[in-house]
Amino acid sequence: MVMRYKALLAFTAACALFAGAQAQTWYEQGDAGDLPETAQSTGSGALSDIQGTLDTNDVDMYAIYITDPASFSASTVGGATWDTQLFLFDADGRGIVAEDDTGGLQSTINNANNCIPGPGVYYLAITRYNKDPLGCNDGGLWSSNDNNCPNGPESTSRVASWTTSTTAAGTYTIFLTGVAGANAGDPADCPAFEGWDETANGGGDAGDLPETAQSTSNLVANGIRGAIDSANDVDVYAIYISDPANFSATTVGGTSLDTALWLFDANGKGVVFNEDDPDATTGFQSRIDNRAFCITQPGVYYLAISLFGRRAAGCDGGLIWQASPYRSVRCPDGPESTSRVAGWSGSTSATGRYRIFLTGVSGASAGDPADCPPPAPWDESYHGGGDAGDLPGTAQIVTLPDQTPCQSPVNRIRGDLEADGVDMYVICITDPASFVASTVGSAGFDTQLWLFNCDGTGVAFNDDSTGTQSTLDNSSGCITQSGTYLLAISRYNRDAVDANGSLIWNNSPFTGVRCPDGPGATNPIAGWTGTTSAGGTYQIQLQGAYFVSAQGCEGGGGCEGDVNNDGRVDDADLLEVLFNFGCFGFCGPSDVNEDGIVDDADLLIVLFNFGCGA
Repeated sequence: MVMRYKALLAFTAACALFAGAQAQTWYEQGDAGDLPETAQSTGSGALSDIQGTLDTNDVDMYAIYITDPASFSASTVGGATWDTQLFLFDADGRGIVAEDDTGGLQSTINNANNCIPGPGVYYLAITRYNKDPLGCNDGGLWSSNDNNCPNGPESTSRVASWTTSTTAAGTYTIFLTGVAGANAGDPADCPAFEGWDETANGGGDAGDLPETAQSTSNLVANGIRGAIDSANDVDVYAIYISDPANFSATTVGGTSLDTALWLFDANGKGVVFNEDDPDATTGFQSRIDNRAFCITQPGVYYLAISLFGRRAAGCDGGLIWQASPYRSVRCPDGPESTSRVAGWSGSTSATGRYRIFLTGVSGASAGDPADCPPPAPWDESYHGGGDAGDLPGTAQIVTLPDQTPCQSPVNRIRGDLEADGVDMYVICITDPASFVASTVGSAGFDTQLWLFNCDGTGVAFNDDSTGTQSTLDNSSGCITQSGTYLLAISRYNRDAVDANGSLIWNNSPFTGVRCPDGPGATNPIAGWTGTTSAGGTYQIQLQGAYFVSAQGCEGGGGCEGDVNNDGRVDDADLLEVLFNFGCFGFCGPSDVNEDGIVDDADLLIVLFNFGCGA
């Protein structure tokens, strides 16, 4: 009996030992943190899997113990329906191994590439695709993640933050082998930053022009840290360069963003620029120095950082530097190479933090360079007073007191296109055969040009003529007579519609000038469809276009009796009155004196002014 009882105890103990050795599931408690110091502990004992949920912009990190690197694996294959990424960090928060995709969109990490040095506490993180870890200087720990060791600009740093924003992903299961639970620790913080911080030292967002640049102190000698924190953001800092030969500025190792660095002199004129590191063949960070001898003397300068696609523009809206080549340090070589910077063309949507490493630099106070000279007409803001409207009733009237309507030529229109923006202008065309409007070479985005009658009905349209820029002319015979017209510019995919929401022009073909050919072809414009990001500055180069009177579509070409608004009183106006003679009520422009009837009084006005503007 005693022997049987001892045997039963032994069997029970063995069963308990066996049960204790069974791997278990860890369920996320609340929301796991995104850094080692906020990671979730996972208890004790062997783990078979971790189950949790990833929310918007979320990263879930767990403390685990790897008992044997050779048998370790972590995988979301079969455990998630969305695009996962897995990252492993050591007890100090330094990167160990990472992977994005294993065949499909799920991830698997193991020690196939001998990245895991030995048993111990590690931190396992899961993210949605494109949310990647950054180091203490805001550089990436990995430049690619294919079950490999860190290979980014900050490959030896601890994780300090994460890139980009992501939508909610959903539930996940991470299947594990060679893993036990562990308690999260508290790795050493990143070293304190000793340079110039845009927010802590500068008080907020640095401006994007010399007159709004952030002044700096001698802390800047240890570098600049800041953030591109909104679409189209550019940050400008005042610095002092004492010896041009010793000057350098670089974002290499300081960010995962695709940057560009620009240097302007105390007058705001371009000095030197670089897009992508000239000393490398890969990577999208930037480096400027005086290898091209662009910096000719010591003094106050303005250092600017932007993202790829945002480019410095001069007083007339042209580029100060050409867009390419990317991997060279260049003095100004654009169409406005001698201009001061007046704005920025192109658009960017990415955001993130950066660090600029500097040599040969000390602090400086921002000045107030001389403004650009008044722009040549027509400038949307300077002459028009603000944003041009997008419909006939709000179109900007291209008129000046010293310019004769339908006789004084307007050679260009310059403006700025915001998100979902359309700019419409009232112009005069006296000879349809000579009319040309073009954005080729004068816009940094994909443009569309539109021409409407004053009543809002469509006349002509072009999407692409050279590259993604547009040219309108009368090659298709859409402009049938001289007169006052509405010229509009939009970004690609922002399209004109009638009151029913029908397209006035079909979306394609993209090339060629087309008369209205959509389901709403015969109807006046009532709005625009499609969403677009901001385009930035543009210029519409014009031929055969003229100023109009201050009344725009209502005022004709400046001659009383100019019924058809073509800038002169002639047979065409006489015929308009005669054709509508006797009309009561709303009779349009044929009712020259606007008394509700087309009669002898209107005819006499035309006859009295016959020949005006000829």
